[in-house]
Order: sequence, then C-alpha cells, then structure tokens
Amino acid sequence: MNTATASDSRLAPVRAVAPGAALALVVGVAALALQRALPARWALPDVLVALILGSIVVNSSLARWLSLAARDRGQNRYGAGLAFVGKTVLRFSVVLMGLRIEARLFASRELLAIGVGLLAALPATFFMTRAAAIPLRVPRRLADLIAAGTMICGASAVNAVAPVVGARRQEQGVALATIFLYSAVALVLFRSVAAVFGLGPRDGGLWSGLAVNDLASAVGVGAQMGPGGAEMAAASKSVRILMLAPVLVLFSLRHEASPDGRRDGLARTIARHVPGFVVGFLLLAVARAAGDRLFGRAPAWLATLAVDRQVVAFATVTISAGIGLHLEIKGLVSAGLRAVALGAVACATMSGLTLALLRLASRGQPANLLLVAAASVAAAFALWRAARRAAAMFGAGITTVSRQHAAVGGLGPISAAALTASGAHRRAAATGEHPVP
Repeated sequence: MNTATASDSRLAPVRAVAPGAALALVVGVAALALQRALPARWALPDVLVALILGSIVVNSSLARWLSLAARDRGQNRYGAGLAFVGKTVLRFSVVLMGLRIEARLFASRELLAIGVGLLAALPATFFMTRAAAIPLRVPRRLADLIAAGTMICGASAVNAVAPVVGARRQEQGVALATIFLYSAVALVLFRSVAAVFGLGPRDGGLWSGLAVNDLASAVGVGAQMGPGGAEMAAASKSVRILMLAPVLVLFSLRHEASPDGRRDGLARTIARHVPGFVVGFLLLAVARAAGDRLFGRAPAWLATLAVDRQVVAFATVTISAGIGLHLEIKGLVSAGLRAVALGAVACATMSGLTLALLRLASRGQPANLLLVAAASVAAAFALWRAARRAAAMFGAGITTVSRQHAAVGGLGPISAAALTASGAHRRAAATGEHPVP
C-alpha cells in the first residue's frame, strides 16, 4: 500500500502536466504537417502556423468542447501542462540554442547594435512611457510596470518590479494584459515589418530579441525570420534579460518600500529574478565555440549539433502552439484603453528605436548610430520633463493616492475571466516567458 501510494505521488506531477503538454504537442505536430502540405507560394514559417492553429482552437467551439475557455482555465486539466510548455520547455530550448550560436555570427556590428540598442532604447522607452502616462492619466506605478515589461522581458519584469514600486494587484494585472497584447501583435506583424525594411534572418532575429516583450514571443518571431533567426533572437534577448538586475536597482532607488511599507531585500530580489537559463545559454555558446575549435568537422560533434538543432526546432513549434492557445480575443482586449494606449507608446519606442539603430549598424555607420542613440535618449528625457512641467502648470498631475485610485478605476473593464485569459492573474512568474495559466 505504501509503495503504491509513493508511486502515485511520484507520478502525480506527470499526470498534471500531461494533458496540456500533449495538447500543445498535438497542435505543434499538426502545424508541422500543415506547413509541409501547403503549396510553396503559401508557405509560412512552421512557428507561425502553430501560433495560428492554437489561436483557432482557443477561439472556436473546440475551446468549449475541451473546456479550454478563459472561464475554465484556472481549474481545467490543461493549465499545468501549458504552464510547463511555456516555462520549462521554453527554458530548456533556450539553453540548447546556446549550442547553435557560432562565434562567426557575431561580427562587431551585431555586438555594437545590441549594446548601443539596449543602452539607448531602455531609457528612451522609460522616459517616453512616463511622459505619455501624464496626459493619459495613467498612475505612475502602472506606467512603471508597463515600461519595465516593454523594456526588459515582459511578464517576468512586471512581476519583479511590482513589489519594488508598490504596485497593487489590479495594476499588475492590467500591465500583464497590456504586455501580452503587444507580444501577440509582434507575433503577427514583425515579420512583415522586417521584410519591408530589408532585414535578413540574422538581423531580423536580433531585432526580435531587442524589441519583442517576452522571451517566448521573441524566439517565436525570430524563428519566423528564417534560418538562424531564433538563435539570434535568443542571444540578444538573453542580454536584455540580464538588464533586469540594474533596472531593479534603479526602481528601488525611487520606490523605497513594498506595498505593506516594508523594505524588500534588494539583493534577494535581484538574485530571484536573474534567470539561470540565461547562464546556461551562455555556457553552451562558449561550449560551441570551444567544440568548433577542438573537434571541427568530427562526425560525433556534427551529429551532436544536428540532434540539438532538431530538438530546438521541435520545442520551438510546440512553444508557439502553446502561445496560440493563450491568444483568446477577449483576454487580449481586457487591459483598458488608457493602458493599451500607453503600451502602444512604449512598444513603438522600443521597437522603432532598436530597428533604426540596427539598420545604422548594418550599414556600417557607427557615428550616426551613436548620434541617433544619444539624441533619442535626450529627446525622450526632455519630453518627459516638459510633460511634468505642463502637468504641474495646468494641475493635471496624477501623483496623489486618490488620483491614482481614480485613474486605475478609469482604465476600463477588467473582468476576472479576461485577466485569466491573458495570464494576468499569476502573482509571481520570474520566467521571462509569456503569461501562462
């Protein structure tokens, strides 16, 4: 009896994740089959097909048949498995992507684009978001959450910054819904934008990692760009995720206490939110460089790289299917008009500026690159200061507690079902992935 009980206890986690993981896997395999069956003129990246199929499932009568709708997601049998795909499988695939990073892929211009892009886009996005929040009457704490999620890594940044800035649960939920909305927009639009501006797979992947909100969507968008796009997206996104630690320090200097008035341990907060999978990615990237030098074209080494490539490709399409299974339309429109408008400003700044800087780097114009980067930060800062002065002059500030309550109340209807659909009900998920149930 005791042996049977212990065996059941060990198998319980497997049984919990199996239905949701199997659903994402089935949708992913169906996407691979459909992508190969499509005529060449209609060919789409397999990750995009998986995303579309997943969204069709969750927005059709199949969702009711499977009990997959938002109102069921907190209790249904798929939640744990979809969370496993969106967190564990994603982290595993990102670590394995490190083995696909060849040192020759990163010329000086790519490194310059990543470094300058982040140093310019992060502060410019913060100042532009705070400037736009004033006329939109979005409270400062909610503006900080939307800025952090857009600047760094989506849901994980929102959840990490929330206790530092003293955000309320409702503000955190609205920010998560907004961030998820624009991750969905990126999954649909970024490939076309990259084509219009003539970005190849490598540059398109770099841009995805620098501009897309969350890790899963960044990798998915990068994979749409073509061969090598997902790896370049993972590389640039990993560097961006590492910026979470200094951002937490900066926010903590402005917001000293947690919501209940206690100071949080900053060192513990940073340690909690610097993810280990980024370290794993970097270690395997180093291993790839060493292996290429030591083993060259040895059959065993090439076979290892081939297996790694297939595992990553299969995991990526499964992750994209999992994202699609969260793209319920009702959840995507749940954040409220003011928060959505502010998120649009933040995302436009982050994506537009990184795209411009990447184009300058690809053309070999480092002087213009540095000039545009510095001018962008200065202009965003000046606009924020001007907005603050105008607010003070015309009495339109929203810094008092009562005005913050009023602003949150006016953000728009946010039902429990809608927040669940967007994944916004999760209290703490320092994963860098898309919100999951």
